[in-house]
Amino acid sequence: MDFSFLYSTRIENTYDDDQTRILACFRELLKQGKTRVSLINYYKGLPISYPATIAVVDRDVLDLDIHPQQAVAINKDRYAFIRCPAFSHVVGAHVHYVNVRKQAATLKGFFFAELMAERRNAIRLELDPPTEAVFELQGESLQGRLVDLSMSGAAVRFEQPPSFEDGFETMLQFMLPNIIQNTLAKVKAPARHLGTTELDGAYLLKFSIAPDKALEQQISHYIFQRQVEIIRELKEMSA
Repeated sequence: MDFSFLYSTRIENTYDDDQTRILACFRELLKQGKTRVSLINYYKGLPISYPATIAVVDRDVLDLDIHPQQAVAINKDRYAFIRCPAFSHVVGAHVHYVNVRKQAATLKGFFFAELMAERRNAIRLELDPPTEAVFELQGESLQGRLVDLSMSGAAVRFEQPPSFEDGFETMLQFMLPNIIQNTLAKVKAPARHLGTTELDGAYLLKFSIAPDKALEQQISHYIFQRQVEIIRELKEMSA
C-alpha cells in the first residue's frame, strides 16, 4: 500500500545513515530492557495506536510483539509508524511480515517522518463501499466515487485523468450512508478543489467542503457510526 500521503519525510542525515542510526538505537534499547514503544497506523482512516514491545533486532529488521487489533490493521495496510522517546520524529517502516495469530510483526525500511495526518482538524474515514459523487464544472456533470469523508473534506476517485485546473469551486453532491438504517441520503455541499493525486491507476480529487448545520449533523452521525463499525471489524478479525 502507498502510505506516503500520511507523512512527510524528515531526513536528518541521509536515508541510509538514518536507517543505520534507527536500528542501532533499537538494539541499544533492547539491551537496556527499554523495549516499550507505541505503534501507529491508520486503518481505513481511523488512527490505531497501541503499545508494542521490541523482541528482536537482527541486521536490518525489527521484530515486535503487537496488539491483536493492530496486527489485523497492519496485515492489511503493510506499514506502521513507531513513536519512541529516543527519537525526535516518528519512525516510519514497511511491514515485512506479520502473524495475526501470534500477534507479531517484522518491520524494515526505516525512516524519520512527520505524520501529516495528525495535523488534520477532523478524522477522515474511508467509505466501504465508496458511494456516488457528482459535481458540475463548466456546464459538464462529472461523476466519480466518494472514497473518504470528514467534517470538512472529501476525496473523490475518478478513473479518467482530470482536464481542469486546480482550485475550482463547485457544489459537490454525494450519497451519504446511514449505517444503522442501511440507507443512502443524497446530500450536497459547497466544495473547493485542493488538488489531485494519482492512486492505484486512478485519480483522487481532494476537496474542502462547507456543509450547512443540518449536513454537519448528518456527517457527524456517519463518522461516529463508521468508527464503531471499523472498531467492531478489527475486534472480530482479531478474535
